[in-house]
Amino acid sequence: MDRMAEVIIFGGTTEGRELAVYAASMKIPVLLSVVSEYGKKTAGKTADFSVRCGALDEEGIFRLLQKVQPQLVLDATHPHAAAATGQIREACRRAEVRCLRVLRKEEGTEAQGEQTKCPVFRVHSAWEAAEILAGDDGPVFLTTGSKELAAFITALDDRERIFARVLPDSQILAGCEKLGLSGRQLIAMQGPFSEEMNIAMLRAVGAKWLVTKESGSQGGFWEKLRAAETCGVSTIVIQRPEKEQGISAKQAREELRRLAKDKEGRLGKSCLIKSGQQVFLIGTGMGGGSQLTQEALAALQQCEIVLGASRLLADVAKWVEGKPREILYLGEEIRSWLEGHPEFSRIAVVYSGDTGFYSGCSSLLRALAKKDENTRPGIRVRIFPGISTLSCLCSRLGKSWERIYPASIHGRDCEVEKLLLEYRSIFLLLGGKENLGSLCRRLAQSGLGDAWVSAGIQLGYPEERILTARARELCGQESDSLAAVILEHPDAFQENPEMRELINADQDFRRSGDGG
Repeated sequence: MDRMAEVIIFGGTTEGRELAVYAASMKIPVLLSVVSEYGKKTAGKTADFSVRCGALDEEGIFRLLQKVQPQLVLDATHPHAAAATGQIREACRRAEVRCLRVLRKEEGTEAQGEQTKCPVFRVHSAWEAAEILAGDDGPVFLTTGSKELAAFITALDDRERIFARVLPDSQILAGCEKLGLSGRQLIAMQGPFSEEMNIAMLRAVGAKWLVTKESGSQGGFWEKLRAAETCGVSTIVIQRPEKEQGISAKQAREELRRLAKDKEGRLGKSCLIKSGQQVFLIGTGMGGGSQLTQEALAALQQCEIVLGASRLLADVAKWVEGKPREILYLGEEIRSWLEGHPEFSRIAVVYSGDTGFYSGCSSLLRALAKKDENTRPGIRVRIFPGISTLSCLCSRLGKSWERIYPASIHGRDCEVEKLLLEYRSIFLLLGGKENLGSLCRRLAQSGLGDAWVSAGIQLGYPEERILTARARELCGQESDSLAAVILEHPDAFQENPEMRELINADQDFRRSGDGG
């Protein structure tokens, strides 16, 4: 099983498995070393690289290095596996083998522009977390794995309040039972989990506390925090042991690419964008995926992996359950990712709103159109537009939009006042620093406070609101920036009372829940 390999990768993590697949795709002999049988099963059976199973101490790692004699070691173990990282580093030093630590992208509680409103306590160890819990008597949902369970069982007098989510491995379950946890106190499942799944589990056990590690997007960190906020659950986050020195997964792939180049005398063919790859650019419309077309849903079901911003990945989660998801949405980043993942043939990239209106879709199309030595011909791109925000907002208001000028101030400069004077009716996407209140104050200060504003806030989400008033009346409205508005010059606005009555009745109907 431990055949000769040019690269040894330690870690049954997502990063470890992906790097092993990537190295094998370039015909680099690679050995993936994992700790548990479950980790071996997760890695899958492949003839392209071998997998060894079992925990190793420093001496065991040293003997493995002497036997295999790799040119490079990649330490892709879990961010919290500080002891394993130290042993790998020391064994490589003794064996005089180059070792690189692969770091998971670090994300704090304000990453990706999101900030949780539920109580979050940040600690440095399981013991510190257990001390906080000891001062309370509420049910605890542990998502830290099996290795830290002893700290919580020792510190908490009432172990009946402990519910632990662990890997479905027979050895792990046996160890939990020895500690006194069994039956409904154990949830044996493989993650990462969607926000909806986390919500269901928190509610099933009646949790008052959630304990998690700062595991990053790969470990479903944000899905847990959002679920805790939804359920009103306090969260304890065990932070990463220390600021590590290392490289990113992308840099690790570059190292493997250089190794392949040294071996072949040229860039390995398998690291190029795969000929015939299909990339689906999918517009989700507004919130929650409710504006996806049937054609777009069919494309999602065909894909092997989904890329996009975190909010959009959460929106489509129920349609792509079980498929891997990556938080990537910038054109050049996605192009680089495609170069590094030739194993995927059908890739979906989800975008909000309309794919043809100030969408990230256009930047990705430009990136994919570039030609260089790393790009093979034959990549196929299909665009699946969702229902546009402009169309949706006008339907909510009972308006036609053939005379409305479309524009956006979502992360860009726009002379709103000039456009309104010229076109009389304009549509705007809000975003970034510009929310509804700041826009209306801007209009009022320019002498356009009597302009009529029709705003759709959180369109498509359960929290959707439709507001219609003069700009001066909405200056104090500090709404979510996820909004769209139609501005109408005071002289151009003609209200239709009969249509307004129908729209209000429709909104009441949808709020009651009878509208489906």
